[in-house]
This record gives sequence, C-alpha cells and structure tokens, in this order.
Amino acid sequence: MNLFSNSVVILTGADGDIGKAFIEELLNQNVRKIYITGINIEKLSALASLHPNNLFPFLLDVTDSNQIKDFCSNHTDINILINNAGIELKSNFLNLKAHEYAKLEMNINYIGVVNLTNELIPTLKSNSNAAIINILSIASLYVIKRLSTYCASKTAAHIFTQLIREDLAEDNIKVFGIYPGYVDSKMSSDVEYNKISPQALVKNICNDINLDFYDVFPDPMSIAFKNSNKLTIDYI
Repeated sequence: MNLFSNSVVILTGADGDIGKAFIEELLNQNVRKIYITGINIEKLSALASLHPNNLFPFLLDVTDSNQIKDFCSNHTDINILINNAGIELKSNFLNLKAHEYAKLEMNINYIGVVNLTNELIPTLKSNSNAAIINILSIASLYVIKRLSTYCASKTAAHIFTQLIREDLAEDNIKVFGIYPGYVDSKMSSDVEYNKISPQALVKNICNDINLDFYDVFPDPMSIAFKNSNKLTIDYI
C-alpha cells in the first residue's frame, strides 16, 4: 500500500536539506498536495514555483501558537502530518548556556511537535488514510554526550510519539517514529562520520512506511545502534 498516493501533506521544516528531499520523494510518491512550511518564506516560495500545482508555501514557526492555530483552522484537507522541523545545538548539561539551548531545542523539537499535532488531530480524524510521521533521531534512544540537551528534546518527542500511537489507533490514525543517524546536511556538517544523503534517507523512510513499519531506522548507522547494547555514546 502507498500511504502517500493522492494524499494532502503538511511538511514542517521544508526549507531545510531533509525537507527538500522529502518534497522530491513525496512528489515521486504521487501526493496530491504538499503544504511546505518553514521560517524562510523566500526559499519555500522558490521551491513551490517548481511545482505550482502541488506545492503551497506557508510561513510557519512551530514555536508560534498563533501561527499554528491560524494555519490548522484554515486547512482541513490534510491527511498526513510530517513533523520534520528541528534544531540541534552542540551542548552538554554543564555548559553555562545549557538552559538556553535546552529551552530552544525543547520548544522546537518537542513542544512545537505536540502543539501542531494536537491542533491537527481533529482534521486528521475527519480525513481517511490519516498519518503522523515524526522525524526523531537515534538521539531519542541513546545519550550522545556532546548533544545532551538535543537528546533530551528528542527523547521527549519519542515518548510523545509512542503514546499517541496507542491513543490514536482507535481513530485509525497511524503514527510513525523515524530514528535516523547522521545525515549529510547542514545540521551535521561538523561531523566526520559515515552519513547518509538526505535523498537516500527519505526514500528509505517512505519505503518503510509503505510497509507499515511504525518505528523506522532508515540508515546503516541507526540500524547498527539499534542492534547494539550501548546506551551512551561519547565519540560522535
């Protein structure tokens, strides 16, 4: 089954590297419409101009409750939500600015996900073939010491994902958790590690979702850590 065929999708963080790869792959999967959202409307508009019949750009800051409410109340045709927006700051908990980093990462990586998801649930319940796809991280499951505050935010989003999957099952809304390792993107440009390309990552994600794998480990790094017994990682 192709979950995406003829679907109407909202994609957050569409102006980033993984977001752009998602746009390309979703079009290949024959979606009908994508609301591409993010904080750089110029980039989004440029992307939309390439496929004006399928891509519709909107400024949407996931930390702005008013923007979220306004968008959701005016777009009731959505059946797939992809929570892709995210931020990664390099900090451990002993950093003097750790509380500032933690607040920003929590607001974007966790609270924004909860807020947008909850605002869209009534729409998803009213539309068939509904799904929520949360782009998480292996940092949701493992402690990466140099990314301590990031790990905390992604772990919170992981717990949210697992619990709403159970809560929404009776409404026939599928909830997927995606746990990638390092991706060859701006976010991990400082990392010298075997990284998957955004295009390959997203293709693997969509393929696994179409096979109804609810927890997706879409690259060799994430699969390796899934199969290991490590809980703390201090060398990447």
